[in-house]
Amino acid sequence: MPNEMTLPLLWHIPFSHFNEKVRWALDFKNIPHRRKCVGTDYLFKAWRATGRGTLPILFLNDKPIGDSTAIIAALEQHQAEPALYPKHPAQRQRALDLEDYLDEVLGPSLRAALVTPLFREDPDLAIRVLMTGMPDKAASNLRMISWIFPTYYRFRHKISAQRLQQDRTNVTDALDRIARELQPSGYLVGETFSVADLTAAALLAPLLQPAELQYKMTVTLPASLQKYRDDIVRHPTSQWALGIYRHHRGSSAEVRRPKTGAPAG
Repeated sequence: MPNEMTLPLLWHIPFSHFNEKVRWALDFKNIPHRRKCVGTDYLFKAWRATGRGTLPILFLNDKPIGDSTAIIAALEQHQAEPALYPKHPAQRQRALDLEDYLDEVLGPSLRAALVTPLFREDPDLAIRVLMTGMPDKAASNLRMISWIFPTYYRFRHKISAQRLQQDRTNVTDALDRIARELQPSGYLVGETFSVADLTAAALLAPLLQPAELQYKMTVTLPASLQKYRDDIVRHPTSQWALGIYRHHRGSSAEVRRPKTGAPAG
């Protein structure tokens, strides 16, 4: 077993699609790492670590790196193969441009399209969805502030019920652009899987819930939101993203601590 204290450490929220993006990069490169699920105090811990107040944060060689794009860039430097950046400069720039567009448009809009109706129809269910994959302690801490958490979450992520239709339009526009950008190879850039494909599929994962997702929802969505999910799943880009998961998600490279009483090794 690798020395646990020298492994990269990922602070993450299991349900978050930006966190899934980084988990996938670590797993794709088969980089042994530890994961720590950060609870309701993540904002303060993240500010202290990186000055950004956001997750994920990867501690790589004891240096905290925030923002999923910066983390993947650091991983490319840390372990070049298998590569997520195309080698040809023009293709690399295209992949990075697509990653940036998807991070800025698809990621926030899909989050809002999912969470806005949940908080409106069933705040308790919304919290249970956001607790997906959390250990019992983190989930209990979140329940303790359930009376204020929806207001905080909407403020933190600039989510507004009045913007729901625009957010859903943004999601559809992003799906349409991905479909237009697909190459004959079936990938967004060149002939092979890249950071562009990973980003597109990972950011859609909370709604699509692919079989390969490591932290899956265990609750049933309200009928209105289930209908929206069904509509999104039928889009050709969603079917493509599910295929990307099947072919490229692979298994976890997380190194878990042995359970109490179990032998190490």
